Amino acid sequence: MKKFIAILTGVVLVFAFALTAKAASTLFGSATNEAGGWVQAVSDTSVAATPLDDYGGVSFDDANGTTFASLTALSTDFNITDDDCGGGSPRFYIRMDTNNDTVSDGNIFVYMGPIPSFTGCTPNTWVNTGNLVGSTDARFDLTQLGGPFYGTYANALSLVGTGTILRIGIVVDGSWVMSDLEQTVLFDNTVVNGTSYDFTPLLTPTNKDECKNDGWMTFNNPTFKNQGDCVSYVQSNENAVGNKTK
Repeated sequence: MKKFIAILTGVVLVFAFALTAKAASTLFGSATNEAGGWVQAVSDTSVAATPLDDYGGVSFDDANGTTFASLTALSTDFNITDDDCGGGSPRFYIRMDTNNDTVSDGNIFVYMGPIPSFTGCTPNTWVNTGNLVGSTDARFDLTQLGGPFYGTYANALSLVGTGTILRIGIVVDGSWVMSDLEQTVLFDNTVVNGTSYDFTPLLTPTNKDECKNDGWMTFNNPTFKNQGDCVSYVQSNENAVGNKTK
């Protein structure tokens, strides 16, 4: 996906491990997978909000069951398209089990906006967080686990390094501090350990007409060599469904 990316930390970190594209992720709240190949999450607590979309985000299970110390990469591209970052949003959350009873003992929040206030994001601009694992920025909120609000990765590692990760996700819920009570954020190219999520929607033809007029070129699940290849795929699927219903 071609877009201008600013580097929030000022340093581009090169990941020295293989990344797997289009892995599974789970949307929650108001989050939607957009045709452009990114996730949009809305927080809207205005009177006009119908229904009330006060939060949204996406969660990942790549690191579930591993220790915080084993987390090697955490980053994302994000784009504030309505208002600003603020109210602790957008942020990563890392749900932790610190005593091995499989029950959450609290979350680590990792704020994405510019330090120290995590506000003042440039609107309609894609920004990359850089790899937050190992970051010296004081953007780790450890208060739910007995640590400081303005902590670093080193603080988190010292506090819960041997604790177990139950879930990692991204959340948007900061509309409450915006003048119009609205906040919208896009996410793309999120990296959790060795997995990269590009959020490209899977597009599959369901009828032969969709293959015509170069429509066959728009599909990616699967891809096709030409229109005839696309038509053959649709016909074979129709025959398979027909045989199952007889």
